[in-house]
Amino acid sequence: MYAGILDLNELAGSDILELIIASDELLLDELLREKDVTNLSNWSEKDFMALKDTLYQFFEHIRFYEIFTNEFHRYIWPFRKVLPEALLEDIVAFYMSHIKPSQEIVPRHGKIVVDSNIIKPRHAAILVNWIQRNDPFAKIPKDHKYNFKLIYRQSRDGYDINTIRSKCNGHGACILIIRIKEGDTIFGGYNPLGWSFSDNIFYHNHYNDLWVSTTESFIFSFGNGKDSKNFIISRVQNSNNAMYESHYNPLLNFGNSDLVINGNTGTCTKAQYESKILDASNFNIEEMEIFNFY
Repeated sequence: MYAGILDLNELAGSDILELIIASDELLLDELLREKDVTNLSNWSEKDFMALKDTLYQFFEHIRFYEIFTNEFHRYIWPFRKVLPEALLEDIVAFYMSHIKPSQEIVPRHGKIVVDSNIIKPRHAAILVNWIQRNDPFAKIPKDHKYNFKLIYRQSRDGYDINTIRSKCNGHGACILIIRIKEGDTIFGGYNPLGWSFSDNIFYHNHYNDLWVSTTESFIFSFGNGKDSKNFIISRVQNSNNAMYESHYNPLLNFGNSDLVINGNTGTCTKAQYESKILDASNFNIEEMEIFNFY
């Protein structure tokens, strides 16, 4: 170690790995395994303890709370003997009862914590950068705090369109997140003005139908959420026709065509935005969430 500079030659391989895993700038999921876990029926208690001794120094650096519940059950639970008892109790309480863990949750991607069944903090970081018109993979400064407040979840609140509107009306800027069964596709839209009526931001078309004018709205797709090459952002082209409101048919409506949500179904046809974000024109929603963003 010279002049405060870390000499990696002085470190053992496990110490180097610990430095990497501990880094807040590590742009990887907490869980990367794709295949089923090894058959553990032949593992002895000694095998589990040997693995625990090997991994013990890394546990405190793994953001277990950023792993989806189904992934935790599939990939981590079979190795629960390896986890420290207090940590395991914290994790189970967090997943089953949403009890705040005793250890502080420090996400890797800046100050972004998102309570979502669909996206992960790395997707939230990309959305923040898109909203700010930055490179999607730009580092989120640690002194910048962004909030994703969950105001609607389909599996919790139901899919009636009037319920959806009552949950999100008047909250200001909103991010809509959708997952459909076809390819586990994740997509949505950003409404910088929120869903609420105001003569200051609407201009009248005819009857009680109103267009919302903004240059900052966009729709997007994360594909299956895993491959950044398939991520799409489609910004509004005709800012006068960014969002559409109707007293008679209160849908969540981007461009009156580009992304329209009616309960648990929707349509997607290019009109006012740069590009189409889905191959299909009609879809059925498996899960949907709306976040107030501030």
